[in-house]
Formats: sequence, structure tokens, C-alpha cells
Amino acid sequence: MEESNTWKCPAGTFVGYVDRGCQQVRGIRYARSERYGAPVPYVYGPGVHECIEPAPFAVQLRSDVETFLAGIAYESFPQEESCQYLSLTTPGNAHPGDALPVMVWIHGGAYRNGGCDSPSYDRVPLVSENNVILVAVNYRLSLLGFVRDQQGGFANNGLLDVIEALRWIQTNIASFGGDPTNVTIFGQSAGADCVRCIMLAEGTDGLYRRAIMQSDPLGTLDGRDDMERKILDELNELPADASLDEIRSAQVRITANVTEKSNAKYMIFGPHFGVHPLPAKSQIAARIRQVAPSHELLCGSNAREVSAYIGSNRTLMALHRCLLTRWIVELVVKRKSAAIFTAADDAFARGFAEAGGRVWRYLFNWGLGRSPIGACHAMDCVPLFGLRGGADVPIAMGYTEEDVRRQGLPMRRIWADFAKTGTVTSSGVEGMIEIANWTK
Repeated sequence: MEESNTWKCPAGTFVGYVDRGCQQVRGIRYARSERYGAPVPYVYGPGVHECIEPAPFAVQLRSDVETFLAGIAYESFPQEESCQYLSLTTPGNAHPGDALPVMVWIHGGAYRNGGCDSPSYDRVPLVSENNVILVAVNYRLSLLGFVRDQQGGFANNGLLDVIEALRWIQTNIASFGGDPTNVTIFGQSAGADCVRCIMLAEGTDGLYRRAIMQSDPLGTLDGRDDMERKILDELNELPADASLDEIRSAQVRITANVTEKSNAKYMIFGPHFGVHPLPAKSQIAARIRQVAPSHELLCGSNAREVSAYIGSNRTLMALHRCLLTRWIVELVVKRKSAAIFTAADDAFARGFAEAGGRVWRYLFNWGLGRSPIGACHAMDCVPLFGLRGGADVPIAMGYTEEDVRRQGLPMRRIWADFAKTGTVTSSGVEGMIEIANWTK
């Protein structure tokens, strides 16, 4: 393995490795935390620190849907309770002072799963093709990240982790060749929701310039109060120093006992509004009016979001194969996709534009007619990051790695150009994505 440049920055001195012409520095710790406590910035000691291994994932359980779609068994990856790590990829010729645009990826997974160095997120294509720096961030999830504080009240510790990572980037990214004044935050699913929360949170205005929200499940965020209170009460029955195995068992038990009937049941963990650093729900509109005029937004959803759940359900697959009953499945897909994703995302984008923001709205439709899961939730990540080593999984829809790399190139260019300039000059990519300017 060929070593990359040695990067000396305020947080420490690091060396990574060269990967397909890019420089990878993986698993830099940006903070530490005590259980249920806020993150504390981390600074390395003297010497050169080798950062070549994937960042440990947050504590998490198996995701049946993502294992089916992408073949990723999250439970098999190394995990840490204090999981505040980030990994970054720079162009091969990047040097301190280059002032390259910076893109910060926040992974999805319903605030339950995922990791910045997941095999699903190959940063090299986007970086090598577009001369940007890409940073990916880990943060605490589920019971340890989005339920309680050290006093037993509600907390947003996972969100605070991401904000602390953005502070780290502001302080250190110039040493890797990045421009701290040109930072774009982007994420998918819960990662998109985290992007939205960063925009709404106090004290974050100078941490980023632009935002991309991919399939934010905004339709799950109403009617959560009783469910969240019950989860908090159940977690508070567990000793504060419980083992991680006990934490995992408690999550299984709590998840199985959720009785919420609304769409909130599809994402039981998440940020709490009215809890630091987020405003109360009644203050969201006022906060958007503060934020929108100085930030550009690209956001959208996939045409058949909830079709992700068809392939892993034998009954639904049988109904979809039958021409007489396929329409029933498609009707459910259409209505649920709108209720959980499209309608609420449209409303947020419209409100952002009306508040003075520059907004582009997209619809991702890749794979329509090719597969029962075409244009499903998370499929937009495939052309964006590629399918390195995973072309035999259902979400690939039979495409090869080279097919995906080639077809995804214009989409990656749109994302990177937005990060560079705050403008989308394309109407989309035929057969993949449609984009419209919603700026008022």
C-alpha cells in the first residue's frame, strides 16, 4: 500500500494511503464522549498517526432491508460506543492551500444503521472526476445517540456529534487542501434529515455553505411525542452503565414494543425539536427565514421510495409478479412514498424557497420498469458512489460496476458542480433524474 502525503493540521499529523489516484485518510477521531454525554473535541498527541483502516461504526444491529438490498451486514463491522470518527478522500494532487470545494457526507440508516466507511460509499469516483474533497462522518445512533442525556432527559447527541465534526472540518480542512468557506453538507434518508437539522440548529450558520437532502423521511416526524416519551422511559429503566450487549437487547425489546400507528413508526429514533440545539417546532418557520437567504439547497426524493421493501417481502413479491394484483402493490408504493417522503419534502423545499433560498428540487427515477425495486429508497446512492465489489446485489438491478460508473458520471457532476457554485444548470439526466428550479 502506497502512503499518501503527510498532512499536518491543528488536530494532529496524519498519513493515509493512495487509492486509485486519490488520497485516503480514514478513521480520524474528531471527538470523544461519555455515555449519553455531549461530544468533546479530540486532539492527537505528537508524532505521525497512520489512518488507513475504516472508521469503526456506531453501535448498531442488523438491518434486514439493507442486507437484502446491498448485501451489507452492519452487525459484522467493528463498532465503538464513542464512534466519533471521520474519513476523507482528496484528489491525488491535493496540497494544503489549494482551497478545493469540500463535500461532507452524512450517512443514512433511520438513525439506527450505517457508517461513513460502509462499502456502499466509495468516495473515489466523485472525488477523482470532480476535483473536490469528500469527508464522511460517523455519529452515535439509536439508543446511544438520539434518546437521552446523562440526566435522563431528551438529547440530540448524534446530531451534536455531526456538528462537532463540522467544527473539526472548519479548523482542519485547509491543511488537506480544502476551502472551509465552501462546505456542502449532504446526506440520504436519516442523513438528509440530519442535514435539515443542521440547517435549523443554533450555532451552525458558519459551518457550511450549501446543502443537499436526498430522500428525507419528513413524513415520519409528526405525532412522535408519545412514542418518544415511552422509548425514553424504557431506556431510563436500564442502568446508565449497562453493557453494550444489554444496550443492544434493550433496543430489540424497545423496537418490538413500539405501538405507534402513524408513519412515525417507520423511524422511531431521531432528533428532538425543542431540545438543544434544535428550535421548538413552533420556531422552525422563523429559523428557515433566517437561514434560507444565505444558503442554497438541492433536495429531492425517489419515484418509488418504499418499493425497497417489496423484494424482501415474499407476499408483496408474489402480488407484484401477478398482473392482476400488481396494481395494488403499486398503489401502496405510490401512496406511502408520497406520505413518508415526497409530500413533506415538497413542502419543506417550497417553504425554503419562499423564505428567500435558492432551491432545486429533483425526482430520481433510475430503474423504473427494470426491476420491482426500481427507483427505490437508497437507490440514488448507487450512481452517486458506485457499486465497487457489489454488482450482484438486488439494488444493482443487473448492472455491472462499469455500467454504474458510466451512467452515474453526469449525476456526480451535478452534485459536485452544485457544491462548487451553488447552482444547478442541468435539467437532469435522462432515465435517472429530473431537476427543476424552485427558486421564487
